[in-house]
Amino acid sequence: MPVVTYETMFLLDSNKVSSDADGTKQQIHHLLERHGGQVVVSRPWDYNHKLSYPISKQKKGAFHIIYYTMESTHQAALERDFALAEGLILRQLTLKIDPKWHDTILGIARDDAGNGFAVRGMQDEAGSGSSLGDGMMGLDGDHMGGGSSREGGGGGGGGGGRRPRRSEMADKPE
Repeated sequence: MPVVTYETMFLLDSNKVSSDADGTKQQIHHLLERHGGQVVVSRPWDYNHKLSYPISKQKKGAFHIIYYTMESTHQAALERDFALAEGLILRQLTLKIDPKWHDTILGIARDDAGNGFAVRGMQDEAGSGSSLGDGMMGLDGDHMGGGSSREGGGGGGGGGGRRPRRSEMADKPE
């Protein structure tokens, strides 16, 4: 069973975090440890963030990031438990850490005190021409919803709802 390092960004209920931050963090750590995960780094990302749209009737959220190692076979069950922790976890986004970035990301996560530390560290190492930050959509809470991002909402099936003309239908081979 391969042991993999994961990064999970949590969007937590800010009311619960403000009343008991350590208890909230311990609940998440307990979920991870119950599935055989070992927490490597756990730290707040942004604990008073105004959301772009309400999630579970919450207008503010608390972002918390955790790096952990775990057997990859247990990840699906862990994600299911995250989804069941409705009162605490509003959203979560889990990424598998590439082994070539492992030491760099964890080093920055331990040492850097600012927000956005992981993305900044990867961009520094990759150089200015990299688009690593582009794949990190959702870390600011704007794209972590379950809704559709399709524009227009038009009918299904490719062509935007336009019917083919008779001449186009006649040109198709049989």
